Amino acid sequence: MKKRIVLLIALTGLFSSMAGAELAIVVAPSTALDSINLEQLQRLYLNRANRFPNGVRLIPVDQKSGSPQQLEFARKVLGKSAAELARYWSRRMFSGKGHPPRQYRDDAEVMEQVAESEDLIGYVDMDSVDERVKVILQIP
Repeated sequence: MKKRIVLLIALTGLFSSMAGAELAIVVAPSTALDSINLEQLQRLYLNRANRFPNGVRLIPVDQKSGSPQQLEFARKVLGKSAAELARYWSRRMFSGKGHPPRQYRDDAEVMEQVAESEDLIGYVDMDSVDERVKVILQIP
């Protein structure tokens, strides 16, 4: 019985830490953009805009479907569940109005791709951020 309680406490801590993960919106250090707001980010990731008032063009990259980061991003930024997001992109693609962002396997791949290109923007767990990228927004 004691082992079950310890295991339950450990699992509860693990899931609560995953659910409360802070996301970092990242770009290459050379990107001519120092901040972004949630509305701009949402428009960018839903293929409703790709340029900013200062002329900067960004291409969003996504995390693998169903990953904790992707689910968290969809919920916190896009206001959609995984199923709602899949339906959204199915409709957009069917009507010829765009394709979903390219997906990468994990934080490491997103960081690698974003660091190498000043026109990409991505999101990772805040704990994955290093000096290769610039954080332009933190999402608690």
